[in-house]
Amino acid sequence: MTSTRAAASGGLDALVECLEAEYRALLAEDHEQLEAVLARKEQLLSDLAALPAVLGSPQSDRARALAPWKQALARVRELNQRNAIVLAPRAAANRARLRFLQSALGRDTVYAADGSVVSGRLRAAQAQSA
Repeated sequence: MTSTRAAASGGLDALVECLEAEYRALLAEDHEQLEAVLARKEQLLSDLAALPAVLGSPQSDRARALAPWKQALARVRELNQRNAIVLAPRAAANRARLRFLQSALGRDTVYAADGSVVSGRLRAAQAQSA
């Protein structure tokens, strides 16, 4: 059980390092490094998920067994949320680009008064209903 606990502790430490590397790669927009980091992160998460629940501790010992990792888990959550915040604007921009490309397929695309993209066919239908 001690080796399992050591593996869990080492896995959490490695996950913290991985999340830090992910953040640096996101800020640098280093897609190759990000791809490598995400592969490592996926493997670490898989390894941690495979560990026995609460490391096989009896119910009464669970709180004591988890205590050393609560801080590490809180740090992992914090870093993951920070990385999600960095990703959010990029994901929104990509969604907007995709919407534009999808709406432009085979259509006469124009912009509405509010700046949104409207296909020519939809625009004509909107004008008739107004």
